[in-house]
Amino acid sequence: MDRNEWLNKVRSQAEKLYDHGAPAYWVNMGMSIDESHRQFIEKFLGRLEANSILLDAACGAGRFDGMLIDAGHSVIGIDQSSGVLMRAREHYPQKSFPQLEYTQMGLQEITFQDKFDGIICMDAMEHICPEDWPVILKNFQRALKGGGMLYMTVDAENEEEDREAFERAKAMGLPVVMGEIVYELDEAYDEAMSMDPLELKKLDYDRLDHTVYHYHPSIRQVQAWSEEAGFVVEEEARGEGYEHFLLRKRG
Repeated sequence: MDRNEWLNKVRSQAEKLYDHGAPAYWVNMGMSIDESHRQFIEKFLGRLEANSILLDAACGAGRFDGMLIDAGHSVIGIDQSSGVLMRAREHYPQKSFPQLEYTQMGLQEITFQDKFDGIICMDAMEHICPEDWPVILKNFQRALKGGGMLYMTVDAENEEEDREAFERAKAMGLPVVMGEIVYELDEAYDEAMSMDPLELKKLDYDRLDHTVYHYHPSIRQVQAWSEEAGFVVEEEARGEGYEHFLLRKRG
């Protein structure tokens, strides 16, 4: 199986799944913000000037956008799923929230240059393959003004889990690399796509999590990619199963 074809397939599946599940957002999915994420958003906001222009990259249905606009900033949210963007626009209608707009765009296709004072990318990079990590980080770097801030979360690696997942996927003939969690992907995806979106929360948490591609890079690899893309790591910590990174664009 060709790896590039396979990666294109799993990315397409993720978009279709989020489109399918979009009606559940703001109903029984995507409403709460855990304490670690909230604390790091506040740290991110504390590093910004007043009236900043922000990018919410892979914004989904806009779960974190309320915190950004309540702090007095303007926000552009992007996502590759048209379905979740529709839910975001319904929750934050343009007439009521003129400081907030949404555009369909994948992380790999970001073309902004020197536009934003800050970027958040929350609970999304775990769905990015290793080939695309350097591309996306460079896209973030170009989109930021000099000295701009990036806050992103990364699924914390688990060496034992990752090794088991790698061996299971290899035994299935999948063209995987270490850190990819995909051995249940097609089966879980098909199950989720057959369900009413409002019933998806009834799936076991791990089963629901396995409906989309996951990749767990090592923390050293994330640091190296970030530095190569032109960022300085200002703060890093683990919480709620994620590594939280506050990065500043050099220059």
